[in-house]
Amino acid sequence: MNLTLNKNLCLMYGISFFQGMVFYAPVAALYRQACGLNMLQITLIESISLFLCIALEFPWGILAEKIGYSRTIAVCCGIYLLSKIVFWNAHSFTGFLTERILLSFSLAGLSGVDLSLLYFSVPKEQYQKVCGIYNSLGTGGLVVSSLVFTLFFQDHYRTAALFTVLSYSAAFAASLFLSPLPGHCRHTQTRGNLSSSQKADVLLLLKTFLQNKRVLLFLTGTALLSEMRQNVTVFLSQLQYTRCGSSPFLMGCFYILASLAGLFGFFSSAATKKAGEFTFSCLCFLLSALFCFLLGITENPFLSAACVIGIQLLGTLAQPLFYRLQNEEIRVSCRAAALSLQAVFLECTGAALSPAYGFLADRYLPCAFFAGTISCLAGWGFYVLWYKKRS
Repeated sequence: MNLTLNKNLCLMYGISFFQGMVFYAPVAALYRQACGLNMLQITLIESISLFLCIALEFPWGILAEKIGYSRTIAVCCGIYLLSKIVFWNAHSFTGFLTERILLSFSLAGLSGVDLSLLYFSVPKEQYQKVCGIYNSLGTGGLVVSSLVFTLFFQDHYRTAALFTVLSYSAAFAASLFLSPLPGHCRHTQTRGNLSSSQKADVLLLLKTFLQNKRVLLFLTGTALLSEMRQNVTVFLSQLQYTRCGSSPFLMGCFYILASLAGLFGFFSSAATKKAGEFTFSCLCFLLSALFCFLLGITENPFLSAACVIGIQLLGTLAQPLFYRLQNEEIRVSCRAAALSLQAVFLECTGAALSPAYGFLADRYLPCAFFAGTISCLAGWGFYVLWYKKRS
């Protein structure tokens, strides 16, 4: 691996770590509720954000092919930083909505581009391992920030938001030193327009994607699992701990343990090889469904924490495998655009499901967990159908 690729890999690792340092994460839902928002409003903002991501995903993917992956990441990290500054100063629905709108611009731009840069920076046989490390470093940053919150902040939500601004400033600074990819990607990094062959690939990509029912099955299955994990670990878990009578300190400890579970992404490749790709994937879906069901029927804080940790761990182990499978389904040269188009489909699912989780949680929290159980089982069914067609 040459010097440029080594440098980019190290910088991407650093960006992942600093952007993982969200100091208010253990109380993300409670933070918003303290400003007067209910769960439906919180998840509605999430849904609006996802729909905006959908609108921006594919244009960002095309733009990334024009201006280069490294420049795209730097611009998006700058917007990401701005969103955290807005969050730090938000006090109402409008303020938090503005934060999510900015975040949508950033996430839509980063989606697919960061993974593409990693894909071209390492040998193909190392990609799943590198992707696991990349995700684990993000979780490592989250563990550090959660520990700081638990020890020093607890009820000081605004201070936690300020420290998050500082960590995202470091990520933006690191992104400024990313170098354009050499060799086979040079033309996409230096030319201002897509070549004729790339334009043809984009049109072929759109046509192929819409006609490829097999890929749609895979994306639907993984989206159902991913959205359940997102809602449970980020929002519903905090409501569950409150339901169980947990103190802020205990909630912080639980969040740290769940975050630590997210560090095991680098074991994804080994776990896949040991259990087998299909068996391992099925376990991730079915065990997640079980844990979600248990959350719905228990008011024990420690069992609840164990279930949330289990969901986090399974999602962490499954994510690098799903990333690899997504990349292997791409047959055109515009890889960032292809991944962005896939992300559009994933976010459509998320945008539809997120308000449903919030609506159910506002009325009766266990119903939201039972909905998550059904989503996992449905996702498993879609995944099995995809795997059979793939075979």
